[in-house]
Amino acid sequence: MTGIDDASVAQGSVAAGGPSTPPDRTPRLIAPVGRAFGRVRDSLGPVSYDDPIDEVGPPAEVLEMLRRLGGAMCDGGDSVDYIAEHLDAIAHAYDAHGVSFFVLPTGVFVRIDLGDSARSDFAPASGEQLRLDQIGGLYQLVHLAERRQFTPAQIVERLDALLASPPRFGWAARAAGLVALTVGLGMVIDPSARTLPAYVLLALLVALVDAIAVRVKSLAVALPVATAFVVTYAAYKLSGPLLKAEPTSIIIPPLVTFLPGAALTIGTVELAAGSIVSGASRLLSGLVRLLLLAFGITAGAAAAGTYTGLSVPPDRLGWWAAWVGVAVFGVGHLIHSPAPKGSLAWLLVILYSAYAAQLVGAHYWGAAASGFTGALVVPPLARWVEQRRAGPPGLVTFLPAFWLLVPGALGLEGVAELVGANGTAGLADFIDAIITVVAVALGVLVGSSLTSGPRRAGSRAG
Repeated sequence: MTGIDDASVAQGSVAAGGPSTPPDRTPRLIAPVGRAFGRVRDSLGPVSYDDPIDEVGPPAEVLEMLRRLGGAMCDGGDSVDYIAEHLDAIAHAYDAHGVSFFVLPTGVFVRIDLGDSARSDFAPASGEQLRLDQIGGLYQLVHLAERRQFTPAQIVERLDALLASPPRFGWAARAAGLVALTVGLGMVIDPSARTLPAYVLLALLVALVDAIAVRVKSLAVALPVATAFVVTYAAYKLSGPLLKAEPTSIIIPPLVTFLPGAALTIGTVELAAGSIVSGASRLLSGLVRLLLLAFGITAGAAAAGTYTGLSVPPDRLGWWAAWVGVAVFGVGHLIHSPAPKGSLAWLLVILYSAYAAQLVGAHYWGAAASGFTGALVVPPLARWVEQRRAGPPGLVTFLPAFWLLVPGALGLEGVAELVGANGTAGLADFIDAIITVVAVALGVLVGSSLTSGPRRAGSRAG
């Protein structure tokens, strides 16, 4: 840190033999402010690293490090192209020649040339999505490996400790984060004061079902269906007698953590980039998740019976509600996921920039283009944040933006049509919703091309 040092601040003094005068405390008051500005200035500077270590390790250790890091990055949800690029950079840093990779969303094949022979191995992904703090720690470790700051054995040891680390917050705090996340998104896509209490109640129900699923493995397999069923049933039973609102208006925000916005978007990007296998499999996985949600919503509505309550016009909040909702949404992500320490300000920068760009696109070109313009600014900004000294890895700020962009671009009705919550939606409405998802993916693809460098020849993505 290069902030102002206390010893360098001049202190007031009393003249010898003269009348007593109060010391000048202004520099002492300025010193903490100077140190704070120094920390801010340092955080905005580029990342610096120590010189690389001389040790490389035997090829077997390098192979183990590559495959373990590759499998962890698959669990992080990154695109297969970027995983291959990171692995290429790490292999190059450790002077590993003749290394090739084949990356899929479910695992990584690594082959290393040993001279007179070759050795290959496979690292499957665990299938469990990493938390944002684990993703942040993982990519910090990846960047250190790209600069050969540790031996391969030390990298693997640190990776094991990271994957075994518990969440920073307990269940109660993360449930409160889910409530904030739900309320924030609700304020963005449906800013109505009448629905806010329903968001809180339904988010707590989602947290309870999720906690039960952790202990009951059979429920964990059908978690999207079970959660959608519980949320829809409660919405139909509560919206009529208590809120006088249509159930569709309150079931989407509590289910946002199950919306496969990232899978649909990244899958579309991979297909456009030529990664046919991974793109198709990821896209199909996202569509299956949507079908599960649609089935749970349909079953919950059928169990609750036909809604016959009298709906009243929604009491819309002011223009400010959506902007406040973005901040509440970011705070909810910080606690629920949870995100790494010190990442809230950077996360809000990405979310507000994406939301502002989305509004500009909606004003000039309509709803479909709003997804494109919102997604266009996210990759360059996430890359810029990642290069700041105190900035979290790009994927930490990149992934939460999907949960804001996709529902925000579609709007309440669009998301309802996408998951089948609106029974009156026609085929044209559903196609419009899919086109909006494609627009978000196109924005990510174009934005990523502005910041990505050329791929090395060894990169292979399925």
